[in-house]
Amino acid sequence: MGFDLFGRNAKVDKGEYFRNNVWWWRPLWDYVCEVCEDILTEEDIEAGGFNDCHEIDEDKASRIAQRLFELIEEGYVEKYSRNHKKSLKELPDEVCEFCSGTGKRNDRFVKGQCNACKGKGEVRPFQTNYPFDIENVKEFAEFCRDSGGFEIC
Repeated sequence: MGFDLFGRNAKVDKGEYFRNNVWWWRPLWDYVCEVCEDILTEEDIEAGGFNDCHEIDEDKASRIAQRLFELIEEGYVEKYSRNHKKSLKELPDEVCEFCSGTGKRNDRFVKGQCNACKGKGEVRPFQTNYPFDIENVKEFAEFCRDSGGFEIC
């Protein structure tokens, strides 16, 4: 599943289309909601987590872009990215739900070493699948700036 954003009145190619898979979109949108809570409505914030073609108008898109570029320039996005990566890295491994921590399976799908944990009995927490980095924020900011407003589909 992914999130496809379509520019409503794109000024250049970068404003026509932006895409993130669900793993990249959720942390990006969470960050945008956090730093743009004075720009977005509650409806925008909630609807941005779904791909139901919610529209963000040109004024909001422009203001989001401006805010993100300012935060990038001031180093806040890089700091947030480092903290995000650090917090994910510090999460402890979890007991593998497929083998109950034994490292072995004997079910209709797998006989022998558990393929989910590769025999370790532990896996990284699900949350670690959600990356965040400054390049994704920059690409989104460029899209917002050039989109003329957009739909999240």
